[in-house]
Parts: sequence; structure tokens; C-alpha cells
Amino acid sequence: MTRPDSPGNAAVMGFDPAGRLWVSSRESTTEETRPSFAVAPALEGDLLVDESSRRAYATDLGNIATTTPSAVLRPRSAQDVAAMIRFCRAHGITASVRGRASTTLGQSLCDGLLIDTRTLDRIHTLGPEGAEVDAGLLWKDLVTAAYEHSPRLTPPAVTAYTSLSVGGTLSVGGLGGLVGALHTGLQGDHVRELEVVTGTGDIERCSAEHRTDLFEAVLGGLGQCGVITKAVLDLVPAKERARTYVLGHTDNAAFFRDLRTLIERPGIDHVYATLQPPSDGPTHQLYATVVYDRDAPPRDEEAVAGVEAAPLVEDTSYLDYVFTIDRFVDHMRETAQWGGLAKPWYDVWLPGDAMEDYVAEVHPALTERDLGPCGISLIYPQRRAHMTRPYPPRPEPDGSPWVYVLDINTTAPSPAPDPAYVQEMLERNDRWFARARDRYGAVLYPIGSVRFSAQDWRNHFGAAWPAFSAAKKRYDPDALLTPGPGIFPNG
Repeated sequence: MTRPDSPGNAAVMGFDPAGRLWVSSRESTTEETRPSFAVAPALEGDLLVDESSRRAYATDLGNIATTTPSAVLRPRSAQDVAAMIRFCRAHGITASVRGRASTTLGQSLCDGLLIDTRTLDRIHTLGPEGAEVDAGLLWKDLVTAAYEHSPRLTPPAVTAYTSLSVGGTLSVGGLGGLVGALHTGLQGDHVRELEVVTGTGDIERCSAEHRTDLFEAVLGGLGQCGVITKAVLDLVPAKERARTYVLGHTDNAAFFRDLRTLIERPGIDHVYATLQPPSDGPTHQLYATVVYDRDAPPRDEEAVAGVEAAPLVEDTSYLDYVFTIDRFVDHMRETAQWGGLAKPWYDVWLPGDAMEDYVAEVHPALTERDLGPCGISLIYPQRRAHMTRPYPPRPEPDGSPWVYVLDINTTAPSPAPDPAYVQEMLERNDRWFARARDRYGAVLYPIGSVRFSAQDWRNHFGAAWPAFSAAKKRYDPDALLTPGPGIFPNG
């Protein structure tokens, strides 16, 4: 039932198909002024149509694209989501899902119904056999709850920034940043089952064995075929501490020699790297981490044997290590108006054998402007064999067992609107991606700000396009879901 104490939901009565307007109880609904009227379904959650609520959902993390939804749903259940998608389908209203709005070019925006999953944030079960959680739950909250469990547990793959929703990262693939970068694949590889609301308004349970086409199309499928409302996830035993060896380099070739040494070393659990513009100090910083229990600390000389750079050693609790990037972002939010900065990010997959050459080409031209005062450039290696789902698309095999994600996460100099700067950076991203694709076989990691046409998306999915397109037609036949990326612009 609708909750009478909710000002947004209590005000909404329905939708006027003729005027394409949501109608509230504060508006006249006489026959003369409202010749047509479709009553909105009863909901446990809130349906908001007031201007201030809608404007709060008009942009995303990137602060580049702006699209104001006509209504906002804060659901309390999958049934709320299903009821509203059926309503939207009946009246030709588009619908998008928003977890933490961490896209950067409006991928999660739409002018129809915006579904805010933050109200779906429960942990239903948690134990050594796994966890069933709502899609709006933050990974940070799941990591904390799993670690506090007895015995200690952790997801096998965790994004570098953990203040993201489970459903959001699974929709793009879920890159294991500080946890799972070497040995576990993507977060999507550790999903046992999903609850999904399709574009027809049906609630489906799917897995690798049941409704496989839906399961595969939703994991890494950019929200095109369904809304994830719950996920059943793997959990594994967690260690107490994390020891990180930090190696600074100024030479690209030496950096990659050490990187290749460490990602192949059995005792190393996680590796990532950062890049800074050319300067007098280290520009390539390599982080190699061993997680351990107090009674079995790593042998430093074995962990970093054979590397060229002299490592610094950082030793922290496991949770402090997992939340490293969260602390960085929290600091930026508090000190640098992070939330208001434009973020024209560049994010690509690169084949293992091409990565060194690509960085050697891009890095010497990387400037302070390319990163901005709060930007960061990151490299994440992933072993191909551990990535078992068809999406997100990755580069074609090149003989290397590795594939990399390179992020150049640019931020604007200030929160003041600067359309010329945004256009400059978008053109840069387009140019960078075209070069990386054509010369090095790069594939987009679609959280960033690279402009794609419908044909670009077909090329992006490549040989998987027929299966992906078939799933779209089966589970979202009216092409209502997630229009922001422009993958299926004409249905």
C-alpha cells in the first residue's frame, strides 16, 4: 500500500497519457482539465513527481550530462519495481536504475521513471555458503558485515571504491580493484543467482543453470534487459591483515618488468598501479599486496625477490586496505568539492601484450590537466582465465594470459561550469579511444565518458551482439530500460 506519510507518494495519483504528465492530488482532475487519467499502482515505497525530487536525479557522478526524470521511484520491494515497470510499459515511459549514480556520461539517466535502489539495501542471509543481498546494498556494507561474521568472510572480488551498489557494479561487470584483481575474475563471476525485474515487469530468478540467457545478459549488460533487485554472492574466508609493497618507477619498461614479475608470483594476492604525469619523482607506482593472518606473516624477501625498484612496505588491517580508495574519495569530497566537479573519465580494456606499448605512448603526453587536481590514473591486471561471463566485452585474445583496465579518471579544476573544458576532454577521450582501439585492440570499459553511436555499441559487443540483442527483444521488447547509453535507440 502507499504510505500516507510520504509527501511524494501520497500526492501521486497517476499518469495522463495524452499530456504525457504525472498527475498529483494537488492538481485538478476534472473531466474538463484531465480528459485521460491512468491510476498509478499501489506501492510500499515512494513515487515522487515534485520538481525538487526530480531535479536531484538529473545528473550523475560525471556532472556532464543532464536529464531530468518525470518521476522517481524509491522502491521497498521487487514488487514495487515490477508494478511500476508494467505501468511504464503500458504507457510508453522509459525507465532507468540508479544505485550510486557513478556513471560519468549520463548512462543511468532518463526522462521517464528513475528507479533509486538505495531503498533496497538489506542483507537477507550471510554465511560461509554465501550471501543474499538487495541490489542497492553498498559493497562497503557487505564487506564490513562479512568481516564481522564468525568466521571472518569477504567477497572474493571487491571494487577499488566500495561505496558502490551491488546491482550497479554487477551491471557493468564489477572490476576487482584491490581485492580479486589477480586470482578471482570479476564480481560477476561470483554471482550464483539473481532476482531480476525484466522490461515486461516480470520478476525472475536466474542463474547459470536457469534462464541462462537472462542471467548472462544482466551481468555486465548495462541494465538493458532487466533491473537487478537481489543477488546471491560467493563469500570466502578473510584474512586479518594486508601487507603492501609499494614500488616507484620513472622508467616505463622497468615498471612493466616488475609488474609482470609480481602478477605471476604465487604469494602475491593483489596488484594494481597508478600513473602520474611526467615529473622529477616516480611516475609509475606499483602496489603488490599479500593478505595474511598474524600468525603467518609474509616473507618480504620472497614476496619481492627479483624486482628492480626498492619497495616501501605498508602494513594495515584487512578492512583498512580494502577501504583505501574510499578514504581518498571521502577526503576529496570534504576538501575539494568532489561531488560538484565534472569527471570526464576514460576507461578501457587493453590486451596484455599491448599494454606496455600503449602506456609508453600515452604517458609521456599525460599532463596535469589530463588528470585534474583530484584525478587519478589506475591500472588493474586481470587474468583472462578467471573471467567466465560473456559480458562485459574484453579485447580479443592475443596470446597473453592477462588483460588490463586503464582508468584515467580526470576531474575538472573547479566546480564552476565550463562547457569548453568538458568538450575538450570528451574530444580527447574519443581520440584516445579511437587510437587505442585501432592500433592496440582496446575495448571500452563502459563507466567512463566516451561517446558511442548505436553502431559503435554493435561493434563493442562484436560476436556477442546477436545473443545480446535477442535477450533485449525477449526481456525488454519495448526497449524501455536504460536508454542512456543509446545501445538500442530505436527499440
